[in-house]
Order: sequence, then C-alpha cells, then structure tokens
Amino acid sequence: MFAFIPLFIALLVSTILYTTVGWWGFLVIFPWIGTSISLGMYLQRKLPTERKDLGRRISILLILPVFLLFLPITDKQNLQLEGIVFLLLVGSFSGAVIHYAIAKVFGPLIWGRGFCGWACWTAAILDWLPVNKKNKIPDAMKKFRFFTLVISIVLPLIMIFLFNYDVNRDYLDKREIIWMLSGNVVYYLIGIPLAFLLKDRRAFCKVACPVSLIMKVPTSVSLVCIKPKNNKCVRCGCCNKSCPMDVDVMGYISQGKKVRDTECILCFECTRVCPVKAI
Repeated sequence: MFAFIPLFIALLVSTILYTTVGWWGFLVIFPWIGTSISLGMYLQRKLPTERKDLGRRISILLILPVFLLFLPITDKQNLQLEGIVFLLLVGSFSGAVIHYAIAKVFGPLIWGRGFCGWACWTAAILDWLPVNKKNKIPDAMKKFRFFTLVISIVLPLIMIFLFNYDVNRDYLDKREIIWMLSGNVVYYLIGIPLAFLLKDRRAFCKVACPVSLIMKVPTSVSLVCIKPKNNKCVRCGCCNKSCPMDVDVMGYISQGKKVRDTECILCFECTRVCPVKAI
C-alpha cells in the first residue's frame, strides 16, 4: 500500500490543478509521474536486494519524457532554471512556473530532494551510465554549483535587457522548446563526462547542478527523511559506501537522529544495504 501513495497524491494534485487552472495536461503529467514513482517503489520492495535500485532507475527513466518532451512540445514550456527565471522576469506564470513551485520550492518541504532521486530528467540518463562510484567528491568542488547558479540567473537577464527580447513576438511559443532542449544538451555534455572523470554518476548533481542549491533550504526541514529504526546501528559503514550523494548516513543513524543532510535524494540505497535493518 505504501508504494501507491505517490500515485494517490498525484491524482489529487492533478485534479486540483485541472480544476483551478483548467489545462488538460495536468491530467496527464501528474498521474504519469505518480504511476512511475509508485511502480519504482513497488519494484524496490519486490526485487532481490542486489537489484532493488533498478526500480528507482526505471521510475526516473519513465518520467524523463514527461519533462523533456511532453511539456515542451504540448505547452511550450522551458523547465530549465534559466527558462523559469526568464518567465518570471517577463511576468508569465505558466505551467513551467507551477512545476518549479511544486517540485523544487514548496514540494521539498514535504519530500526533500526526492525529485532529484526519482524524477530529474538529467539524472535519468546519468543514473544508467556504466560508472562505478570510487571516491567521495571533495566539498570544495561542490561550491562550483554557485557559479552555475549565477550563470542560470544572469543568462535570462542578458536575453531580456541586452537583446531586448519581446515575448509578444511568439517567443514563448516558438523558442522555449529550443532553449529547453539546448539547455538539457548542455547539462548532458557536462554531466556525462563529469561522471566518467570523477567516477561518480551523480557528479553533475554535486558539482554543477544549480537547482540543487535552490532545493537545499526547504529540504533542511522536510517532512519525509531517512531515519533510524529500533534496530541498533553496528557502524559497519555499508550505508555510507552505498550512498550516491556522499551523505554520512551512519553518523546520523548511529546517534539515533534523522538524516538531515540536504544532499540526500531519498534513493533508499542505505535502507537496502543495512545488514541489521537499522534505517
């Protein structure tokens, strides 16, 4: 039953948004996302221990076409951070802005960075790369994300004020999809080489993704998080070794604390590998 909670939530959200906003796409997007996540969670429970992560990776791959193709094509939406900043600057509160508000601003107050683990279209490709994680990425390298965040904000400003883009020239209808796809190509061109170079599929998330910084604030107080069970932690370190985001899970669990690290993407790898089921 637990695995179907995302589907129930998605159906509720889609109904509310369709009723209030009136766009038919909400009746496709959210049920598709909810079904994909529920399927992934179901597979995580049913697959053998060594293959449980396959459920999450199937889920995130199924969601990819919704954000990368369906929304850009049917509603001319650019879901990249650059696109959201542009839309806000020109006063357009479209479906893309609603998506951002739900998935990356207010949603993380409930599910933290679960979007990164289960629905990110960039990570959907990165998580399938034939890369075995080696070493922890230095914290100093992770500060590079602030640079990419600045670029993502400055670029739309340049487009509007320097080149004097006029949204009345059907800009949103004809060019947003180009910017959306171009932005993703850039992300992949950075993320895939980084994964092989740093021996870490999620290297892009830690080093270059500007969105992760935006999600950190609400994630710090999120309702859903990894937490200890009644079983006592034996400090074997299996959880830390398996974590794709370099979170010190053992440090939290061994002290009986909830995992409040804002890098956690709720992939549940730590729960899978814990030999005493303490997580």
